[in-house]
Amino acid sequence: MTLMTADAMNTEPEPKGPGPVPSEPEPLPRDPVPAEPEPDEPGPAPQEPPGTKPDVHPAPEPPD
Repeated sequence: MTLMTADAMNTEPEPKGPGPVPSEPEPLPRDPVPAEPEPDEPGPAPQEPPGTKPDVHPAPEPPD
């Protein structure tokens, strides 16, 4: 029988540490920015020409 040293009897592989640390971490994927939702309320009413009142229509022109 051959005498073995304590080092030779150790058959477990050496524990491996973490791999090399990258100099810059990988960027995380980001979700695309969603488009702004359409407003539920309509925008401001179109400007009336000067001298007119709202909801008042000018008289139609008389036929020739």
